Amino acid sequence: MLLAITLATLLTQTPDKTIADQARVADGNTNPKMAVPDFQTTAGNEPIAAMLAGSVATEIDRTGMFTVTTSDQVRALLSLDRQRQLLGCNDDSCTSNIAGQLGVDFLLNGRVSRLTDAKKATTGLTLDLAIVEVKSGKRVSSREVKGSSEADLVSKLQENVAALIAPLLNGRQGFLVVIASEDGSAVKVDGTQLGTTPMLQRLSVPGGPHVLRIEKEGFTSVQKQVRIAPDQVTEEAVRLMPSPDFIEGYEKKQWGLRIGAFIATGVAVAGIATFAIMQGQAQYNYGPGTERSFISLRDTLAAGDESVRSEAEALRNTINTQLAVSYVGGGVGLASAIAATALFIIGEDPNKYQSYRGPKASAWVTPNGAGSVWSLEF
Repeated sequence: MLLAITLATLLTQTPDKTIADQARVADGNTNPKMAVPDFQTTAGNEPIAAMLAGSVATEIDRTGMFTVTTSDQVRALLSLDRQRQLLGCNDDSCTSNIAGQLGVDFLLNGRVSRLTDAKKATTGLTLDLAIVEVKSGKRVSSREVKGSSEADLVSKLQENVAALIAPLLNGRQGFLVVIASEDGSAVKVDGTQLGTTPMLQRLSVPGGPHVLRIEKEGFTSVQKQVRIAPDQVTEEAVRLMPSPDFIEGYEKKQWGLRIGAFIATGVAVAGIATFAIMQGQAQYNYGPGTERSFISLRDTLAAGDESVRSEAEALRNTINTQLAVSYVGGGVGLASAIAATALFIIGEDPNKYQSYRGPKASAWVTPNGAGSVWSLEF
C-alpha cells in the first residue's frame, strides 16, 4: 500500500525541475543523462551483447558530453515502469514523468545479431544502435555497425558512436582545420569524407568528440579523436608515414624525372650553342669586312670577274646550310629548355622520403680475409 501511494504521488506530480535537473544544478553538471540498458539479442549471445553495451557506454562516457547512467539505474527505471503498469498508469505522460524523475534524458537501445550464410555458418555480427529522447519518445539518431568478428565490431565502435551522438550536438558548431604532411589526403570525420588536403577552408563540425581519420594511398592512415569546442577553431596537424613500396616507387619516378630534366637541359644547352655558333659562322662567311666573304666575291662578280663565280656559289650554299643548322639547333634547344623546365616543375625532390628509410648497416670482408669493413648509412 505504501508503495502504491508513493508511486501515485510521483506520477501525479509535475515538478518544475526533475531530480536530475536539481542534481545538475547542485554539482554544476549541465550534461544530459543517457541510459544504456542491456542490448537485446538472441539466446546464447547475451555475453557478447553485455560486452558491447558496456563498450558503447564507455565510449559515450569518454566524450565528456553526457552523463551515462549505470546499469543499476536502468534496471531501477525498468522496475518502476513495471510497477507503473501494475498501478494501471499506461499513458506516455506517466512514462515521461518516471524517466524525468530518474534523470534520464536519452535512452540508447541496441540489438546484436549474428550474420549467417546459407549453411547457417556465422559470417559476422551486426549491432543496431538507436537513441530515443525520453521526453518525446522519438528516435533522434540511429546507426548500424557491421563487423566480421567481435574484435572487428569493437574496433569500429569509437567512430560510429561519435557519429551516433553527433545529431544531439547540433547547434553547438565548432570549426576544424586539418594540416597534413601530404597534399591530396582524404579528411574523414566520423567515417564521412569532408574534404582533401590542402584544405582551403575550415570545416564546420558539431561540437564534441569526433574521430578524425586522414588517408592517402601508399601511406599509413592516421586516426585520432578530436574534441571540437563550440564556436572555436580546432587545428590538427597530421604527419603521414609512407610505406616502403611507396618510397621505392616515388624515388624511381622522381629520379627518372630528374634525370630526364638534366638530359633535356644538356640538349637545350647544345642546341642553343649550335644556334649561336652556326649563326656566327654564317655571318662571318657572308661579310662584310671579311676577306673572300660572299659580299666581296659578289662585288668581284659585279665588276665582271667570272673566275670567282663557282667559289661564290659554293660559299652561298655553305651559308644557307649553316643558317639551316642554326635554326634547327635553336628550335631543338628551345623545345628542350621548355621540357627541362616542365620536368623540374613537375618533379619533386627524389630524397624527400629518405629519412623514413632509417639506418642501414653493411659489411665487407677484406680480400685477404684478415678483417672487415663496416658502414652505417642514414
